[in-house]
Amino acid sequence: MTSPSPSVPRADRRRALLVELINIPTESHHEHHLANWTETQLRQSPHGEVLRAGDEVVFRFPALAGKPKIIFCGHLDTVPANDNQTARVEGDRVYGLGATDLKAGLAVFLDLIETLDPATLHVDPVFLFYTCEEVAYQESGLLVVERELPEVLQDTRLAICVEPTDNAIELGCLGNLHAEVTVRGKAAHSARPWFGENAIHAAAPLIERIAAVPERSVDYGEQLRYREVISVTTITGGDARNVIPDTLRMNVNFRFAPDRSREDAVTVVRELIGDAGAIEITDLSPAGRVASEHPFCRALVAAAGGAVRAKQAWTDVGRFSEWGIDAVSCGPGIPAQAHQKEEYATIGAMTRSAVLFERFLQEVRDVS
Repeated sequence: MTSPSPSVPRADRRRALLVELINIPTESHHEHHLANWTETQLRQSPHGEVLRAGDEVVFRFPALAGKPKIIFCGHLDTVPANDNQTARVEGDRVYGLGATDLKAGLAVFLDLIETLDPATLHVDPVFLFYTCEEVAYQESGLLVVERELPEVLQDTRLAICVEPTDNAIELGCLGNLHAEVTVRGKAAHSARPWFGENAIHAAAPLIERIAAVPERSVDYGEQLRYREVISVTTITGGDARNVIPDTLRMNVNFRFAPDRSREDAVTVVRELIGDAGAIEITDLSPAGRVASEHPFCRALVAAAGGAVRAKQAWTDVGRFSEWGIDAVSCGPGIPAQAHQKEEYATIGAMTRSAVLFERFLQEVRDVS
């Protein structure tokens, strides 16, 4: 099925696009069919050019090459299904897996690409559809783009990640560190524990120490506060109920503020754990730079009415920051709905998102 004709009212077109996007299964590592479908839709544009590397799909307007480049990016993948694979429409809401995170944003992209007139723009919008955002940092399809389509990223002035924000402009993002901490003991019969060393008991003071770490707040101006937190999120230990466990493993998750580098974050965790356990860093995503002074960011904020807030989570704003590209998060999805079984997006929010991006693209100028 192709996307609806531009003669169809735009709200109805966005609804139909979102329903079709939801109904194509795209759990992480299984985005191939949606990548094919997306490429087919994009090739219908009379103004654009489509690039593809693996299942990463890029749309750009060749006539605008050389103008200041702004990347709009959204991921194709979703978290695993939870009996919510099929879209259903109830009034203004469209329910289904990935509706809010972030297929509503992808529907807005497709709608914009159909309706934008490149002749009216003073900047070069590039739309990037990529895979594997919902999994580990090193699995992201953006790394495929960096490696195989480097020209897409070159000279980018601003990137807009269409993550769920209720159309608010969210600046920066927390960094994200996961560490596996292993506490060793010695196995013994549970009737004679004095012959062993209980790894679970030995880990208790460390768990208490981690739980006692106070929240750290980092402010950027009056509107932006990032809350840095550390938590134990999983624990495994013991093989049998009558054996003193000789090993405990826990995942420690550190969400660190934009004023810390990845190296700083590793140091914080290693100093906190000390010699209480062995540490393996299993995932480490950089925090995102707060781009509040970037002229194109200011233009987007102005188009949205001036309100901004801190991104109290990780997004690919952090990855773009590491590449030296300023970025923000802004999309029609509802943050509280992300990854819910009854996840939904609203047509009204998608309309507001399209209006915001159109206003921004039509009004922004090269203000170096």
